[in-house]
Amino acid sequence: MEASLAACILAALLATGACLQCEVCEGQGTSCTGSMRPCPAGQDSCAIAVTVTTMAGVNTQSIHKGCVMSSQCGAGPVSMNFGYGMTTRTSIACCVGDACRTTTVAVPPADPKPNGRRCPACYALHADQCAEVPINCTGSETRCLDATGTITSGRNPMQMVMKGCVSQSICDQLQVGSGTVAGVNESLTTAKCTVESGAAAEALGPAGILPALAGLLLLKLLS
Repeated sequence: MEASLAACILAALLATGACLQCEVCEGQGTSCTGSMRPCPAGQDSCAIAVTVTTMAGVNTQSIHKGCVMSSQCGAGPVSMNFGYGMTTRTSIACCVGDACRTTTVAVPPADPKPNGRRCPACYALHADQCAEVPINCTGSETRCLDATGTITSGRNPMQMVMKGCVSQSICDQLQVGSGTVAGVNESLTTAKCTVESGAAAEALGPAGILPALAGLLLLKLLS
């Protein structure tokens, strides 16, 4: 608490505006409780992200709360399909102050309708390659993701690779570099989105919460 207060006082002295604090936590289900922490520079909103992960036909739900850039708040529902029966759907809501106490997040049901796109898909930890399988993209999954890098939890960095069908919002926040969710750091060494397999890669936007969240989910499922 003293460290948070000191950070806010420092922000005021440097005339950087009001010091935003957000609750930071993660958990299973639709709620979690954590400590209030000051947000880093540039992160001007609090976010609540709820994800439904399907693995071999079994659904699990998780929640993450933390600081984000307000530009990431309009991501909308996000769908990812990594093949081999693994899919995720995420919804994000942003809030500030007391509004976060009453903000609720609902994940819409999966849209199983094929949209005509196909992507190579696979995922792995402790590797920078995986055995690709072609999959049909559905619903809002209009882009192919190809990302490799490392996930660090504690002091143990692990290689990872993620490929598959994703929503445009993932590509809007994808960038080579680092992101952190719930104390787990993800550093992407390669990251690209294409309209379909073999197409030219898109221009990438600023690093965001969604790619880091995908890496965190991969870590929890496979470690």
